[in-house]
Amino acid sequence: MARRVLSLILAQLNMNFAISHSRYYYLKKRQRLWEPVLIVLGVGGAAASLAVGIYTAASYYYSTAAAIGQEAVTLTLGILLSQVLVMILGFVLVIAVFYFSNDLAILIPLPLRPAEVLAGKFAVILASEYVGLVVFVLPVIIAYGVRADVSAVPYVLSSILVFLALPVVPLVLAAIPAILLMRVAGLSRRKDTLAMIGGFLFIGVIVVFQFFVQTKAPGVGEEAEFLAKMLATANSLVYIVGARLPPSIWATKALALAGTWQGLWNLGIFLVAGVLGFVVLLVIGDRVFYQGVLSGFEAGARKGAARRAGKAKAAGYVSRSPIASLAIIEMKLFTRTPVFVLNGFTGFVMFPVMFVAMFLMRGNPEMARLWDVLLAVPAFDAIGALVIAAYFFVLAAMSSIPFTAFSREGRRNIWIPRSFPASAKTIALGKAVGAEIMVALGAIPGIAVLGYVARLPLASVAVGVVFGVMSSFVLNLCGVLFDMWRPMLNWTDQQKAVKSNLNVVVGMLMGVAVLAVLGLAVNFLINLGLPAWGVVAGVGGVLAALLAALVALLGAVADRLWSGLEA
Repeated sequence: MARRVLSLILAQLNMNFAISHSRYYYLKKRQRLWEPVLIVLGVGGAAASLAVGIYTAASYYYSTAAAIGQEAVTLTLGILLSQVLVMILGFVLVIAVFYFSNDLAILIPLPLRPAEVLAGKFAVILASEYVGLVVFVLPVIIAYGVRADVSAVPYVLSSILVFLALPVVPLVLAAIPAILLMRVAGLSRRKDTLAMIGGFLFIGVIVVFQFFVQTKAPGVGEEAEFLAKMLATANSLVYIVGARLPPSIWATKALALAGTWQGLWNLGIFLVAGVLGFVVLLVIGDRVFYQGVLSGFEAGARKGAARRAGKAKAAGYVSRSPIASLAIIEMKLFTRTPVFVLNGFTGFVMFPVMFVAMFLMRGNPEMARLWDVLLAVPAFDAIGALVIAAYFFVLAAMSSIPFTAFSREGRRNIWIPRSFPASAKTIALGKAVGAEIMVALGAIPGIAVLGYVARLPLASVAVGVVFGVMSSFVLNLCGVLFDMWRPMLNWTDQQKAVKSNLNVVVGMLMGVAVLAVLGLAVNFLINLGLPAWGVVAGVGGVLAALLAALVALLGAVADRLWSGLEA
């Protein structure tokens, strides 16, 4: 059994990371060898820069915390935040990999237990999470090891074990609700809708929980007691910060006390917690996993029949412009696929929940003083307009929608847009407009909450929305152009089109680049001595110039990129 599960895991990893395909394509056929070089230089360089930044921040935080004898809280914060991030993103990934993979129709008839298939899928998710943890938590562990007085060999060995076990518990905490949700959703004809609603509710609950845990301050009259408790013993703040998620405390003590019996004891507890959590997941999955998967096949058959019947009963047609028609098609195809929605719309749910939590925390004296300071900033109305514009832009960068516009079609379906009687520029504009409409609609809840909480006048909100649409459309055009140039069409699972697509990472880098350009423009306009609203108008002029340049570039290169796209 162990050998069978190991073979399944290796096959799943090979397929998920396209190891055999890449080896054959790049090493044997030696085609497009510039791609891996570009990936290493671009994505690797960006990841390295981010890791260095996190290392620097962790080192600085260590110095501050060490001054009050709380240096180990550096590890706790890094571990805790990474575990929460794994839990939020892991829930989406669990639903995508467990229930919407194309290989399920092959795996289910094989002589494999549901728990074995679940173990193979879980290994794929675990491997994907390690890639992110290398950037986000490994620099924190290294920074603490460099700054603290620890024994090198025990600390390195403990770090390796803690790093490997770090995502297990949060992934189990995300996977069990996902499996139960899909089992319940499978009893309904609207399985996809229930899965999306349940996923967003889970994300909202985790965000609110984490926000209140991290921002909870002592009440009025409790400051002295809180300070005494914090300074009672060295690193007592570790227990206060990690109280809501005990594995973060165990991992912290396993590293901070590496080489001692207490450190070894906490390391053992941390590893046993991961093993027990994984066993519980397999036990639950062995009972209900296949029921949720098979109900999805049945629902898919029913929906397919309903679609065919609906097409047969179509009674009329509506005349639209080509761009409008293509935009509507783009929105329908995206919103009908739960994997795409759960990945692309996460920010649409997460940010409004955070804004509401910030509003509810205004009863806290510290938060109330912070808000009073922010609202007293001169020209806050103009700044608020720029913040709203930036909010649109950030949503577009996080959504992955424009940077997977053609990749989501896949090699099997890319012939459909290629057969449209429309120019390449029209098709690209249609997809960009569809992405912009989804981003704009997704921004409405956050803008409404942000405008109310910040007490922005309607004029500021309106200007921010207009500039926000312009800024996000700039990124949408960039994304569609880039994905037309380098689409990822050879995916086997829907989730790989968005989760394993390097174009999404490039999109975030482009977002940083455009924000840098806008930041330089703002700084230049401020140095000119313009008033606040003059700076806002100048940003609008920069956005208009960027839009005009991108539309001209689209018209110049779209046909060439479209004709060179591999079908």
